[in-house]
Amino acid sequence: MKRRHFLQGALALPWLASCSSRQSGLSGQIVGANFALGHRLRQAGQATVRPPQKVDVVIAGGGIAGLTAAWRLSQAGVDDFVMLELEEDAGGNSRAARYPASPAPWAAHYLPVPTRESTVVRRLLREMGLLRGSNLFEEGQLCHANEERVYVLGRWEEGLFPKAGASSDDFRQLRQFEDHIQKWQKWRDRRGRKAFAIPMAFSSPELRYLDQISMAEYMARQHWNSPRLLWYVEYGCRDDYGCSLQNTSAWAGLHYFASRDGGGFEPKDLQFVWPEGNHRLVQHLERDLGQRLHTAQLVMRISRQGDLWEVQTQNQTWRARQVIYALPTFLRPYLLQEQARPQFTYAPWTVCNLVLDRLPPSVTREGAGLSWDNVLYDSPGLGYVVATHQTQSHLQGPSVWTYYRPWSELEPALARQQMLDSDWEGVCRQVFSELSPVHPDLREACRQLDVMHLGHAMVRPLPGFIWSQQRQAAAQPGKGIYFAHSDLSGFSIFEEASYHGVRAAQEALSDLGKAGADFLRE
Repeated sequence: MKRRHFLQGALALPWLASCSSRQSGLSGQIVGANFALGHRLRQAGQATVRPPQKVDVVIAGGGIAGLTAAWRLSQAGVDDFVMLELEEDAGGNSRAARYPASPAPWAAHYLPVPTRESTVVRRLLREMGLLRGSNLFEEGQLCHANEERVYVLGRWEEGLFPKAGASSDDFRQLRQFEDHIQKWQKWRDRRGRKAFAIPMAFSSPELRYLDQISMAEYMARQHWNSPRLLWYVEYGCRDDYGCSLQNTSAWAGLHYFASRDGGGFEPKDLQFVWPEGNHRLVQHLERDLGQRLHTAQLVMRISRQGDLWEVQTQNQTWRARQVIYALPTFLRPYLLQEQARPQFTYAPWTVCNLVLDRLPPSVTREGAGLSWDNVLYDSPGLGYVVATHQTQSHLQGPSVWTYYRPWSELEPALARQQMLDSDWEGVCRQVFSELSPVHPDLREACRQLDVMHLGHAMVRPLPGFIWSQQRQAAAQPGKGIYFAHSDLSGFSIFEEASYHGVRAAQEALSDLGKAGADFLRE
């Protein structure tokens, strides 16, 4: 562990200390992530006895993979299915909070303009009226300027590379890195496949050797040792994977920077943003589910009973011809009674929504105003995004800021235990402590601070995992059961989750003799 990361981990410990009393005038709570119900999987017990219900398909899991599986089934005319979701709301990492000032994301907060290979996402965006033809996007939904900035040496700078105080060698290495990424973006194998595609299933397997080393080792082999460049690249790994350079596969690290092609749209780094984040996509996907969506349902066991599958929750048993398993892979030994324990590991995150009745005066004094994404250099958190950025109210308030804290410097099990042991007041104190050097008056403007701990927020692309046989085997269907989750790609983004949801649904449709159009290709 690098000294800087050790210090960041040590500084995070006050987060977990309790305060003697709630901070005056500030409301809020730790919300969501139903740990208590979810941990019942580890306990012996049976579901409440009720007459079993029969359906054609049970979708276990209501995240993006489960929702897109349901969307694909409905597109094919299959309506006799139910979706079982642990939380009170569907969406997984794309859920949202609702405040009078603005809705705000609880995790996933943007969708990049999809690549040419992201046919599922492109089809979905056409259905939502956000994409017309091949490459005409609804520009009003794209992120307005200023898009992103970083705070370094007492000032804000446009972009994410910290330029203030950088040496000529820092800039030289940055140019080398950018040229290096451009070469990977242009690279094609003998069959015309990209080096790094989204969805990753369309990537060239010829580069799987890059998965055997860490991104830290890859950068060392390129003789890149600039502290600012290392921070910049690690920020990307923390942002998408919840990992440090040391525990990110080099293949995954390069994928983060080289995989986006803008779908033929210029510039290539445009992204859709909404006040509620990717919950805007969830609302579209769940609009026709109605009573087929069952929330607060803990799936406790999935077993084959003769010609049918039996799915037990804490209060109901379902019998189905087919099951789409859209839950994290690590739950399979608990639910499917599989003996082998898959080596899938997951990054924990903490997300906080700060509800402001006005913007802090420090923002007004900055002159340029807020960006959508606001990052602090060399900080344990990833900064904050502004829910009201697309509206005029972002100029004065009220507003909601969503703060993100990956725990990449700690082992996941330790971070999860600290989350369970944490209290609301300790989290508040740490958030304000981290942001106060930039916004010393933030506390006076904040009226509510809500916290969500995500113990298994996203799968970690450790070296050797992305191209492992185990990961690829986990996606293979069984007799009447089909697997769909973003972790089957080795990293968690909307495009991968939706790809696996549609893939699993199409496998089920094929077995029903209703294959129809292939949504995975244009």
